[in-house]
Amino acid sequence: MRRLVWAAALVVGVAPALAAQGSTGELLAQAHQFYERLDVERALPLLRQIVSPNWPFEVTPDQRVDAYKYLGACLALAGKRDSAVLYFRAAIERDPFTELDPSLFTPAQLATFDEARHRTLAVAVRSVKPARVDPRTARVTFTVVATHAALVDVKLVAVGAASPLVLFQGTMDGVREIAWDGLLANRRLAPPGRYTLAVVGRSRVSGAADSARVYFDVRHEVAALEDTVPDLDQHQLLPEWISPEAARRDVAKGVGVAAAALLIAGAANGSLHGSERGGADVVAATAAVTGVVAFLVHRRHGAIPENVAANARHRAQRDSANAGVRARNADRIAATVLLVSPAAGEGTGP
Repeated sequence: MRRLVWAAALVVGVAPALAAQGSTGELLAQAHQFYERLDVERALPLLRQIVSPNWPFEVTPDQRVDAYKYLGACLALAGKRDSAVLYFRAAIERDPFTELDPSLFTPAQLATFDEARHRTLAVAVRSVKPARVDPRTARVTFTVVATHAALVDVKLVAVGAASPLVLFQGTMDGVREIAWDGLLANRRLAPPGRYTLAVVGRSRVSGAADSARVYFDVRHEVAALEDTVPDLDQHQLLPEWISPEAARRDVAKGVGVAAAALLIAGAANGSLHGSERGGADVVAATAAVTGVVAFLVHRRHGAIPENVAANARHRAQRDSANAGVRARNADRIAATVLLVSPAAGEGTGP
């Protein structure tokens, strides 16, 4: 009976603790509370439990970094400097952007953290934030870090392209913002697609190397372009030359008139006087000669000046309209806005 009472009491006492430890977030919050009260001895077991491989609940990367950071801080307070440096390094390796707030941590803790940074080379670049950037007035900003003095190369390249664009080469120590104007190595606006931002660093302290990269997509936002006026076809133009068929028709007309005149003269032969018959002959001859002359003139001077001038005006109006369209389209293309968004992995691009 006594054993049952003790078991019940143990369950009642442990239940709140188990409930409080029902998730990683709750356990971290409890460890923070103990730390803020400087109760390091109670904070340490909770933090070690979170980073233990046997912890049954999910631990996000940010939660793991936070646990390692506070483990280092607790051990620094406890005077265990080497162990504190070890845990601080674990936090820095997982997130090179890790910092200690001087308003929340002691000078001794800050010094221990600086030692951990000095021993650990890590470079990183923050994930690209969604942005709408007008390259004429703004820039895409990348945030890069090196945990201590290192020679750093920051390059940008379109996935699948051969030549990268160097954004930065030099010594870096800490966080640095790097601006990109949206142009590639050929000084042309970056086309839509997927891009890689690669960071490579080599420690000026130990010679160790590290690298990191992120991916992002670029899309273009540009006002709708106008279509140019198409070439004028033959149905829209006036004929500029008299065709051979038209010349031959003129001859046929002259011959027809002549034949008609002669026919009429013959039919009325009995009733016409000589002078009148001669007049009919003259008409027939004149018509025939006119047709032949028109044929010869058309063959030698077949252009129609009025139509040529009218067509030239139409073509000039089209060329002027297209020049205006091209100028407006060029202005719209020059005003292209870049839409930048983060991407996971390389992918194939839009």
